[in-house]
Amino acid sequence: MRELLRYENNGILVSKTPVTLSDGVTLTLYDFKKNDENDKPVLLFVAGWLSALSGWLEVLDEITPHYRVIYMESREKRSARLPAGRLPRFDIDRLADDITEVAAELVPEHTPLYVAGSSLGSTAIIRTLARGRLSPVASFLISPVTAFRFPAWGNFIIKYIPASFFTVIRYLIVWYLVNFRVDKKKEPEQAKKYTNTVMDAEPTRLKANAGALSGHTVWEDLPQVKSPVVVIGASSDKLHGLEEITRMVKLMPEARVEIMGSNKETHSGRAGSFIAEGMGAA
Repeated sequence: MRELLRYENNGILVSKTPVTLSDGVTLTLYDFKKNDENDKPVLLFVAGWLSALSGWLEVLDEITPHYRVIYMESREKRSARLPAGRLPRFDIDRLADDITEVAAELVPEHTPLYVAGSSLGSTAIIRTLARGRLSPVASFLISPVTAFRFPAWGNFIIKYIPASFFTVIRYLIVWYLVNFRVDKKKEPEQAKKYTNTVMDAEPTRLKANAGALSGHTVWEDLPQVKSPVVVIGASSDKLHGLEEITRMVKLMPEARVEIMGSNKETHSGRAGSFIAEGMGAA
């Protein structure tokens, strides 16, 4: 990715790192670090559903000068390599295991660990924390998905329509997102982002992932999250309801909420600066 050259020009080494997990799936990670960061905290960033690295560069711009950042692409994305044969699991517990295994593989023991994520990445982090599989210093959860409930036509597609028909169906998914879940007038950049990622999604994995997540909610997990958490929401975000995010915070013992103006702002330098400051950067 050409945009990553700007990090190397600022003395930040970016390496594309594969990690093979216990079930044979190999994830792609981008490791941002400087030579003098061996004793500093590490941020593990878990990308969301229909999320691309290019959409988080402004956030990373603010964090990587201060801390090592490991950006993790989840298993439903094209960048993941799946073992031959039957499809692997895509349920929330498997996604939580992925986070745990990546942290164990790449983060040195006794190094202070922070985690951050967006959308499905945040939801998977919640399951990881609730099950006690990870004990970060703090977590920054950007617009978590509180419940995976699809419209009736979406459930029909997941259950009965072969993934090979995705070429046609993806236009329906885009129409639904930009008309009912994203404010395309106030945030045309975000509508375009979701359009591009849906059009580029790998259909077989996306279908399997959606089916495995259908019906999952975070509510039973939240009281079990004992470590400090900041939930970052956007007042104009239709895709991740602000009322539900506020309710989430009340259920976690050490949580607070940070509200930004828009979905675009949660993907901006302001969000990056907020996370960096939360990790202790001056």
